Order: sequence, then structure tokens, then C-alpha cells
Amino acid sequence: MPLYQHVAIIATALYCALSPQPSHAQTPAVALPREVLINGVEFIHIPAGNFWYGIENVDYSQNQKPIGGEYVRDVRIWLDGFYLAKFEARARDFKRFMEQPNVKHRNQYAGERDGCSVTGNATAGYTLKEPEQDLPATHLSNELSAEFAQWLGFRLPTEMEWVKAARGTDKRMFPWGDEYPDDTFAGFKSHAGCSPAPVDAFANGRSPYGLYNMGGNVYEHVADWYDNTYDLALKDGLRNPAPAAKGSLREDIDRPMKILKGGRWATHARGMTIYSRNLNRPDGGFVCFGTRFAIDEEAVARHLQAGTARVIAQK
Repeated sequence: MPLYQHVAIIATALYCALSPQPSHAQTPAVALPREVLINGVEFIHIPAGNFWYGIENVDYSQNQKPIGGEYVRDVRIWLDGFYLAKFEARARDFKRFMEQPNVKHRNQYAGERDGCSVTGNATAGYTLKEPEQDLPATHLSNELSAEFAQWLGFRLPTEMEWVKAARGTDKRMFPWGDEYPDDTFAGFKSHAGCSPAPVDAFANGRSPYGLYNMGGNVYEHVADWYDNTYDLALKDGLRNPAPAAKGSLREDIDRPMKILKGGRWATHARGMTIYSRNLNRPDGGFVCFGTRFAIDEEAVARHLQAGTARVIAQK
């Protein structure tokens, strides 16, 4: 299966419809903790406020020319608060999900024979390849990722949510800052066919909010369609803008595409910048495709009130 990829990088860089949409309702009246555990998944609170959304600045209807000579730009956007998973979606949770009888997008799992962390099928059963390691799920399509998230009671993040959680409120180049990474920051530059690291590896590479592996390891599916017209229309001052309703085509893209973020174990440093994107068809899985879950503040408040969430850390 061909892999479509487009990476937009700042010119001066140091050298890659199943998911529910966020509600963006008002913050619940209950006090929200910094970190919670729900259904075995650790979530970190990303507070409401403005941040700099890094977006490509290339007009593909005009011979792929960067506008004003700049390939990317930063747009000041307000997002209401939400929670994002501290770690990439785990192989052990994916195995439990795939063992359910009615997985709608089961045939989109690309790791049936040679999965990096989970192998098998519905007939033979599913096996953790390295059960002693807490590896991320791999070989996921966007649609299968969204179904996986829904099964656990979560959703895929939007690209804006992902960027805010990875970048914080400044204009850093990487989740950890502007420092060119070494092998303590992220899993990258590996030439092995399968080279995922445990989800809690590379503490030096944590984002400003404490999220792991938002650069390198596995690409992470987000909810958004790629739409160049939508990107170019974004402007400072928007509050909770809805993602693009559908995908747009280009000379090099013959079908609507979904977005992945964060780079992978084989990418170079430039593929882990905040601006980098990978584009792929929503039903297509690949060896290094994983995901990360999101959940709304309101849903976390309901879990806390029902006693189905455990507080890991207060503010």
C-alpha cells in the first residue's frame, strides 16, 4: 500500500469520520485534577487558553508556493481545556480490544502476521510480541484507531489539541524545546523494520505538560481531515475552531487523507518538529502508525463523580 507523506518544516529549522468531536463546553464546576487514570489509561489535563498552532503555509492551488516565502506559520488559537493521554495507546489495551467479537474495522489491522507489538487474528487469537515491555500499539489505521478509542470510552484528539499538548504556549520547535535531539529525547533514526520503544521511554523528550513520546516512536493518528484551504483560512483570535469537515485533494493526493503527527522510530529530527505531518487514507494501516487518546473535561468530571476515575496528581 502506498504511503502518502507531506512534511512541512520551517525554513530555518535545525535540520517529517469515526471519532467524536470535542464538545468544548464550559469547564465543569467540579475541581479538575492534573492527572487521572480512567480505564487503565493515564490522562493529563491540558488547561484552557491560547497557544501557537503551527500550520503549513503552502497554497497547493498555486503551484505549491509558500505564501510570503514562509512554508509554515504560527496562528494564535484559543482552546478550551481537555485531557490527553500521557502515553501512546498501549499494545496490551489494543490486544483486549481486538479480542472483542464485533470490531468493525478489524480488517484494517496491518500487523496480523508481522505486528511490531501485537500479532494474530480473530481466529487464532492475538499475542503480545514483547509482553515484558509496555509497547505502543502499531499498524493502526485511522478508522481502527477511532474505534479503539471509542471502545475504551475516549476519542482521537484533534490536530490542534495534539499540537497544544505537545508544544505548550510558546513557539518551540520540538515537544521538549528547541534543542536538537539525541537518543535520550526520542526514538528516531532507527533503520529496523520494527523498533518501537516502551511508551514511558525517553523522559527527556516530554512535552511541557509531561506527555511522553510526542516526537518519535510511532506516528499518532488524530481526528482531522487534511484540507489545505482550511489551513490557509486560519487566523489569529479564533476560539475552538471546528476541524475541517472533509479532506481536500492535491496534485499528489487523489483521495481525502487523515493526519498523523509526531514522527516515528525511523524518521530524522526534522520529522519530529511541531509542524510535521504525515498524510494517509483513513482505512490504511502501516507498520509505524499508532495513536493517543483524548477525553473531554466533562467526561472526566462524570468519571470522578461516579468513582470510575482515580486521581493520580492534583494541580
